[in-house]
Amino acid sequence: MSTQSKMSGTDPATELAASIFTELVCRNVVVTENAAQIKSNPENLARIAFKLAQAFLRIEAETKQSSAPKNQAFEVQDVDLTSWNAKKP
Repeated sequence: MSTQSKMSGTDPATELAASIFTELVCRNVVVTENAAQIKSNPENLARIAFKLAQAFLRIEAETKQSSAPKNQAFEVQDVDLTSWNAKKP
């Protein structure tokens, strides 16, 4: 089973955290001719990835909420549209 099919049923925070974790690990690995060494503790990188993912998703939701339409209860049927084009005296 591929990694992608395992992750398809997970929540968005976990998917984002996995992407962040992968990027953090890539940036913290030193590869030499004979070995690879991770400069940081992988568990700490995982914790950081989850915290960053949660913060990102929280701010994304707040941003979307603030840009959502404010007049959601507006009903077009209740407005007399013919008066909009009436000439003003």
